[in-house]
Amino acid sequence: MFKFLNRYKNHSDEDLMELATDGDDKAFSELFDRYVSDLQNFFFRRCGGDNDLAADLTQELFLQVWTKRESFDLKQNLRTWIFTIAYNQLKNLYKHQECVEAYQTSGIIDEAEEDDTPLKIDAELFDKALQKELNKLTEDEQTLFDLRFSEEMTVPEISKIMGVMEGTVKFRLHTLTVKLRNKLKVYE
Repeated sequence: MFKFLNRYKNHSDEDLMELATDGDDKAFSELFDRYVSDLQNFFFRRCGGDNDLAADLTQELFLQVWTKRESFDLKQNLRTWIFTIAYNQLKNLYKHQECVEAYQTSGIIDEAEEDDTPLKIDAELFDKALQKELNKLTEDEQTLFDLRFSEEMTVPEISKIMGVMEGTVKFRLHTLTVKLRNKLKVYE
């Protein structure tokens, strides 16, 4: 009786994109439902916790995906393609706005509450120190860190998104983790 409600749930992302390319707006709606939260969280983190800006960028991204749907190569991974568009949106945003400054001045806990356990205080201090070090990184380094450790993307996916060779991604990740480890070694 309610089979039609789950009509698209078992389709792969790429199959849904193919249907959307043929004009099936319900297939596109399913893709939207699958990705909206991840993308909005990605933009939220990259734009200093500005929820309105993250929502705007997410909406703009899906508009771009819809208008560019015919250029999607069905042999590609859709997630990688969408995050490539998101990455390019951020690069353009950084050129025209001071989003990086908003990110660097985002609210970070200044003092631990008196009733916190030592372990929680240590974790908060580490998080604060890590955030401070992340804010010092270049935009590309911050995005690389975010894609790898927040979005948990693979090196090949990051390579496609950032438009560099896999070896370059590996080298940059290694350099970045060594840099952060050296800066945060007091927390080991």
